[in-house]
Amino acid sequence: MQTSVEYSLRREFESAGKRQGWWDAGGMLVACSGGGDSMALLSLARMSFKGRVVAAHLEHGLRGEASAADAMFVEEHCRTRGIVCHVRRVNVAESRVKGESVETAGRRMRYEFFEEIRRAENLPFVVTAHNAEDVAETLAHRFFRGTGVAGLSGITGLRGHIARPLVRCGRDELRAFLRERGIPWREDETNASNRYTRNRIRNELMPWVRSNINGAADRSLLGLADECAELSGRLASEAAVFLRLVARDHPFALAAWDAPAARRLPDTQMAEVLRLQGALLGLPVPDRHGTLELGGLIRRGARARFQWAGNVEVCCDKSLLGWLTRDMLTSPPEARAVLSEAAPASLRWGPWTLTSRLVRRADANYRARGVSRGLMISRDNRGIISVSGANNFIGIIGKNKNNFHVKIPWWSARLTPFISWESENSSADWLPGTREEVRGDGDYAIIADVSANVT
Repeated sequence: MQTSVEYSLRREFESAGKRQGWWDAGGMLVACSGGGDSMALLSLARMSFKGRVVAAHLEHGLRGEASAADAMFVEEHCRTRGIVCHVRRVNVAESRVKGESVETAGRRMRYEFFEEIRRAENLPFVVTAHNAEDVAETLAHRFFRGTGVAGLSGITGLRGHIARPLVRCGRDELRAFLRERGIPWREDETNASNRYTRNRIRNELMPWVRSNINGAADRSLLGLADECAELSGRLASEAAVFLRLVARDHPFALAAWDAPAARRLPDTQMAEVLRLQGALLGLPVPDRHGTLELGGLIRRGARARFQWAGNVEVCCDKSLLGWLTRDMLTSPPEARAVLSEAAPASLRWGPWTLTSRLVRRADANYRARGVSRGLMISRDNRGIISVSGANNFIGIIGKNKNNFHVKIPWWSARLTPFISWESENSSADWLPGTREEVRGDGDYAIIADVSANVT
């Protein structure tokens, strides 16, 4: 017979499915750790969901024999109930990338694994077992660490292919359901340790708040999260419009903004647009302090570098902002090649390819107007063409800045190609972006085409 707890959970499970758009889907991948929340989720999915249910478990190797036992428990539980189950064993501590915490690495590997299995099994959704207390604890964590409206949205019920059907269900309610059904689960003993901030919030802060301030604190925080999610949605829509207004093309930056346009954004909108830009680049979202710090650098308009995450930096200039990896700030060594009428030249230089040909000037009939093609004049039909970083010619750029129709901020100069020609009787230079051809007397023309290999 169905109990009141089971009835309530099944009704919320179905309501979440219809609200989040997966109720009539053909299948789902259940992320199952073996803990109480995920075991309840797996059981509810099998009881209520009409589509195909597949389970996945990542053994992270952080708790030795206990981790191995969790994996065996999930495998056995699924085997006896005829549930397809995918298990992968990794060592998160040894597999993390440089600068990545164990917690961040574990989360990344879990979701990479889930996405891989979702695609292999041709399933439209991955469902995880985050519950109401998880939402409340996440809000508290973000609030005290520093966040904006988006962070106060808590754990969203749906993000892309990831659905969270239990975000309105309580932890105690889920375990009561398991006990009534006689369904076992495993407790992660590290949850009782207050070594981690998240555990201290769960084990000390929230119980104190419930006892001394508000017994329904979790429900109150859920309400706040819903309101912030609605507001965040509106801000995100505005941010998408503002991003189109400030975004600029740049031949090698991961992303670039028009700095004067960005400085006209109000603080709230700038923070939202920065978060959106980071998300589009697949970067972690900075906390509120970091967002405000970067916004301040943008408003000052001075030369500055801001580390966003890993080796990605935001480089500030009064005219243009750029998101770059650190290797983009290093100028490659000079590249040189012999050029003649009979032998065109092709050079690779950092993210650029330079192709050049030398023709008789009477046959050139070309006037350089674009950023990617230039014309240089020579008296000789043979010489050396070279490409090096424009940072070596800042003086030339500064003196002739009115002759250029592309802006070259300081962070771009090292990877902006400066093209030079040397022969016995003549020399010439060209920087992509000149408005007109390089004038001069000579019988030959060097036509140089530059294209970027990365965007």
